[in-house]
Amino acid sequence: MIFKDIDEIKRHLKTGIPLPCYFVAGTDDYRRRNVVNKLMEISSGKSSFDTHKFSGNISADTLADAVFEVTFGGGRRCVLAEDIPFNVLGDKEYKKFEELVEQVCAGNDATLIFTFSAVDTAPKKDAKKRDRFAPLKKLIDKRGGGVMQCDAPTKVELCGMMEATARKYHCTLDRSLSYYLIERCGSDSANLLNEVRKTSEYRGEGEIKKSDIDLMTSPTPDARIYDLATKIFADDRSGAFAVLEELRSLGEKPPAVLAALSGTFVDMYRAKIARSCGKIKADMVKDWPRSYARRDFVIDKAMNAQQKYSASALRECLDILLSAEQAMKSTGGDDDVILDETVAKIFYAGRKYE
Repeated sequence: MIFKDIDEIKRHLKTGIPLPCYFVAGTDDYRRRNVVNKLMEISSGKSSFDTHKFSGNISADTLADAVFEVTFGGGRRCVLAEDIPFNVLGDKEYKKFEELVEQVCAGNDATLIFTFSAVDTAPKKDAKKRDRFAPLKKLIDKRGGGVMQCDAPTKVELCGMMEATARKYHCTLDRSLSYYLIERCGSDSANLLNEVRKTSEYRGEGEIKKSDIDLMTSPTPDARIYDLATKIFADDRSGAFAVLEELRSLGEKPPAVLAALSGTFVDMYRAKIARSCGKIKADMVKDWPRSYARRDFVIDKAMNAQQKYSASALRECLDILLSAEQAMKSTGGDDDVILDETVAKIFYAGRKYE
């Protein structure tokens, strides 16, 4: 059985009836491990005696010994195999794994779970290193097992997860602040839920405020990039270059910093034009739904910041940022130097039109 999405996976987990074999992969480690842990629980209960875990380069024979051993309690066995490098196995060894899947699916005494943090299915130049994952998934599906893909949640899903976590701590989290948390802390689900737990425990109960989030959460490099823009808006040269150095120490690459900085100036230019036409925040959401739907805080920041620049200054800043992007994409330039020069030019452009 191929599970199409996380909702189908959740419905299956709620039945409490395990399949004989699973293939579980996905880039979202938190979601994938939660699914695997639940599969192990419904397969062998909470008995550690009936559960075996393996990782890395293990043989099919070792796995088979664990699958077919006699259990202490006579219950169902569960065997977890993480990140087996199937693509580098020889034909003979890979065939043993296929035979093991056949045997497990033919019986009803054990559950075998293959799980992978990443599945490399790219075409191989070496024929001996062809894709082994696709036929394995096909075999598991054909023999009555389950194939699950646990990709990263969408932003809407992340918001729902955070708001549900806040409710567990007797707090509420407004949707606009959920988006703000993603903007500030990134989209890693495990990190976001941990930040919500910390903030909820600090708040105690009731509605979580933006000030609570600012106090209790740690901003990602992306959020620090917005701090860079804030320093520029405030004409704080020393502060801006201090943030640049901090971003470099965090390993943030100049093209990524430039892209984020460009985004903030695009937001400001849109806000400037909207304001000049007599439009309000709701109009901006309507005009650019993909950029600002349920992200009111971005518009608020842009509306406030645009007051410090004329439309001519903002246009020149956008030209400066575009030139910097083109320079970084060309060969021979030092991206760090280009970024420093760009920030300096933006400071000059802002003062030139005062």
